Amino acid sequence: MRLLNRLIGHGPAPLFAAAVMAAGIAVSAPQAANPQAANPQASNPQTAVAANPAMIPASAVQQTIRQVPGAPIRIMPLGDSLTFGKGDKSENGYRDSLFTWLALSGVHADFVGSQSNGSGADTGHEGHPGWRIAWLTRHASYWMTKFRPQVVLLDIGTNDLLRHQAAGAPKRLNDLIDRMIAADPEVRIVLAKLLVVRGKHAKEFRSFNAALTKAAARRPGNVTLVDMSVIPASDTVDGVHPDELGYRKMAFQWYQGLRTVLPTGRSWERVENPFTSGR
Repeated sequence: MRLLNRLIGHGPAPLFAAAVMAAGIAVSAPQAANPQAANPQASNPQTAVAANPAMIPASAVQQTIRQVPGAPIRIMPLGDSLTFGKGDKSENGYRDSLFTWLALSGVHADFVGSQSNGSGADTGHEGHPGWRIAWLTRHASYWMTKFRPQVVLLDIGTNDLLRHQAAGAPKRLNDLIDRMIAADPEVRIVLAKLLVVRGKHAKEFRSFNAALTKAAARRPGNVTLVDMSVIPASDTVDGVHPDELGYRKMAFQWYQGLRTVLPTGRSWERVENPFTSGR
């Protein structure tokens, strides 16, 4: 447990530090006039789900996000050390693979946030090792105003559950989601079910993930659910933080969820499925 605590982090930095950190620099990719023509799955999320059994059905989204012509879609990776990239030597985590796949599919994206680390083409994010749900909630309104994300990739709750704060965690998660929607009623939140930690905490993780399903169902116009619990503990370095393959699987799950949310994409290229391709 000492090793887990050290790897997960030591708690939040002061708010003023987050305010002065630079956001990541985006790399754009061309867009296409008809992204659905090259890939029929792009127009049918249910077909995409069937083709990728590792992905759970996303909550129904009323409409895709609005895009200003020529401007990138602002995406904020938000969470704890799994967003930061702990466990990956390069500290790219899932972010580099996801950004690369989006670019190949013609999605003009900009990862935004006060944090920047890793070696990828776009290193911006809002991942804070050691943070719990309530700590993100304290700063959520500021980040939403500062960086104006149109899409938030939210993966949070692991530290609450590992540090014996499972009680009330679903309510805190709902409060965080409501805070972001209040700041921008049009924001699209792609919400991750957590990787399930083996051992005495497994029951709490499964219970929390069930609550996430309900949280997404209550907000079909804003929240899309993706399932990270299908990533096995064998794809982690310590039972909590994914290794390189584990992070590619996370990227794949995010990518599938974004297919139902983003309005652009040249052909939504078929990326290699890491669940079937192996190491």
